[in-house]
Amino acid sequence: MKALKACVAVLAAGALLVGCSNSWEEEVRFKVTSITPERQVTPGHTSPPRVVMALDQDDPDALVPLNKASAEIDQFPAGIKVGDVVICEVRQDEKNNLDGLEPESEVGPCRKP
Repeated sequence: MKALKACVAVLAAGALLVGCSNSWEEEVRFKVTSITPERQVTPGHTSPPRVVMALDQDDPDALVPLNKASAEIDQFPAGIKVGDVVICEVRQDEKNNLDGLEPESEVGPCRKP
């Protein structure tokens, strides 16, 4: 009977782990491909300029592929321009493996190498 209870406990713990969160963090090298200007999202509210980048290294072992990324311009050094190479901190968090949603990605701060 004790062995059966132990088996049930191990199986239950394993089932809980499947739904647990997962995270990844690393510095990644990108090349700036464009800078989008500030734009109006809704009347009275604007979205700040964003820097759009393409991966400039081998694909890291992230939770989801990083062939493209973007971040608000305040995450970059002053004077950033198209063609610049930057190193950015990238964090990906998957809160729940069972929800069917992709992990949330956060990019920045970024610096020139």
